[in-house]
Amino acid sequence: MRERVDPWSFITKSEYLERQKLARAAAQDAGLDGLVFFSKGGAAVDMVGDLFYLTNHYSQQPYVMDYHEIWSAGSHGAFVLPVEGPTTLIVDNAYWRPDLVVADDVRAGVRVIEMTVDAMRESSLFGKNVGLVGTGAMTAAAYKLFVEKAGPTYLEVEDGILDERMAIKSPAEQAIIRKSCDIGSRAVEAMMDAAVEGATEAEAASAAFGVVVSEGAVMWDAACNSGVKSHLFSWARLPSHDGFRPMQKGEYFHVDCYGMFGGYAWDFGRTRVIGDQPTDEQRAYLEATIEGVETICKNIKPGMTAGDIGEVYMNWVEGVKVLQDFLALAEGEEEGFPAVGHGLGIGWSSPWLMKGEKNVIKPGMYLAVELLFGHESHGGFFYEENGLVTEDGFEVLTTSRKRYW
Repeated sequence: MRERVDPWSFITKSEYLERQKLARAAAQDAGLDGLVFFSKGGAAVDMVGDLFYLTNHYSQQPYVMDYHEIWSAGSHGAFVLPVEGPTTLIVDNAYWRPDLVVADDVRAGVRVIEMTVDAMRESSLFGKNVGLVGTGAMTAAAYKLFVEKAGPTYLEVEDGILDERMAIKSPAEQAIIRKSCDIGSRAVEAMMDAAVEGATEAEAASAAFGVVVSEGAVMWDAACNSGVKSHLFSWARLPSHDGFRPMQKGEYFHVDCYGMFGGYAWDFGRTRVIGDQPTDEQRAYLEATIEGVETICKNIKPGMTAGDIGEVYMNWVEGVKVLQDFLALAEGEEEGFPAVGHGLGIGWSSPWLMKGEKNVIKPGMYLAVELLFGHESHGGFFYEENGLVTEDGFEVLTTSRKRYW
């Protein structure tokens, strides 16, 4: 029997209060009187962002388009943080968690925007200089109504104001991340083990979902593909996995599995040739993809820039003939994801590991390193790892089996 771990016991109230203190200081340094943070939940955990980081609140309420006679910004939450004075959290439902949330005052109701503006008035922020954080998570309706109701308040969009701080994970965060990667590793391995001749993608995905749910984690998706469409990352549908077509011997199957435990994500995947008897050409592609990710991981060091890591990939791939021949097939076609990795934590974030990026790599950063190669004439193959930047390198945390050949 595996030990069950409660992720909500790792990060203390004092750590959340320290985060709020640092956010106040960032606002003051920016010449602002305070900050208003917005996030969006609704059973989708990829837009919880800064508000979750600061208050430990997440809204489970599904999003329903605004009906201004009754409600506004459903599934949203807002956090009003003056440079000085008490904080106010606005939640869209009455079943928020007082045992988890860290805020001086919590107000629940269906008029999220109006309640937020009322809290700004009481915090003496109405009509002042206020940083608005989280516009990417707001619906256009919520943003438009907030700007209208905020009236004379000077709003400065400050979406990245906490990015640098959030990128460095505390010891408590790192402990949750390790457990998250453990769950993700076992989920991916279960899914790959179930990807056999005659099975559907959905049957493989169900094995991963079983691991995730039993551990008290949440799955975002097991984005996979196989057969004639395997050159694509996934196939645009809901769900992303096919529940009807049996997979055939000799075809590629790959998955990028991402989910969250205690607010912190795992995001990685593997590739298998169904039947585990790849051709020499398939084996060469698969080995090259693993080699590329491992080369990048081994070269990550504190003090590099994200662009330097992108250059590691560019220098490596130029010397891999089997991939050069493959990439030549895709010349002139629509470009895919340009980075070879990215930051992780409460969702996907900078640094984006790609040529030209200036973000400096620092100990405590949590990164995903990934490569996907695909062309309709040959299929597609994918490999990704997650890990933490240490004082002298990069520690890979994901442990799923690498090779099925």
